[in-house]
Amino acid sequence: MPDIVWYYGLIVIGAVTIGYTAYRKGSAADILAYFLFTTALSWIGEAFVLFVFNAYSYKPGVNSDPFLENILGHMIANSGLWAAAAVWVMRFQTSLLRMALISIGFVLVEELFLRAGVYSHHWWRTYMTGILAFGFLIAMKRWYMVMQETGSRFPRVAVIWTIAWMILQTPTSVLLLFDKQFFRVNWVDNLYRDSTLFSGFLYDVAMAFVVLFFMYVPKKRYWRAAPLLILVAADAWLWKGGILVFYDDWRFIYLIGIRAVSLVVIYLLERYTLNGVRVGGSAIRSR
Repeated sequence: MPDIVWYYGLIVIGAVTIGYTAYRKGSAADILAYFLFTTALSWIGEAFVLFVFNAYSYKPGVNSDPFLENILGHMIANSGLWAAAAVWVMRFQTSLLRMALISIGFVLVEELFLRAGVYSHHWWRTYMTGILAFGFLIAMKRWYMVMQETGSRFPRVAVIWTIAWMILQTPTSVLLLFDKQFFRVNWVDNLYRDSTLFSGFLYDVAMAFVVLFFMYVPKKRYWRAAPLLILVAADAWLWKGGILVFYDDWRFIYLIGIRAVSLVVIYLLERYTLNGVRVGGSAIRSR
């Protein structure tokens, strides 16, 4: 059996979990927003453990480069398992006992992957996964409660920033997997790791703040076009400086199109999701 089939199993588990949550709790748009939010948090959290501290390795058996293997496994595991479980906990407000059982399920899945040889530890230990999963689920449940009960705009804005980072970063990771574009800053020798560290920890983080600023601070709607201009200008500067590199007939105009679509998606999610979160006694409504 191909190793990637094990990872397909995680996708199926995640899809069923999210589908059932949307069916029982409704508001598919909000479910999508929470899914992107929890996926982004799990990506950020694991990025330090996996990409910075080299704790373990994913082995889906699709790419020859170990770092690309890690990127693919990281995207599937976090989106398919961690995020789906977090959305379940947030929407159903599950008990501590059930969260503990879900965390044990994470441990069992990890042990199964270890025994199948499609995942391996360096210095990581399985019990650490259980502890982190339990803490993550508790934090997501609490954050959901804060969003529903607080009189502050901050929790929703923080979620939108996280979603913005996620939507900007995902095409970057996918294009990297298909050897279309890279960021080369020479922080580390491995090209894929170098690109991921720069884009995931610096560039797309900064651009998400740019998007957030023009989304909420200027009063006129036409300022929402500014992030696209800034993104394109920054991409062009990096391209001309040899930091942004294209391969296999990939072109700058294609990247501009991806940036434009990404921003439209971010704006639509900001406008049409999470509008039931209450601020100052009334539900938030996007301008």
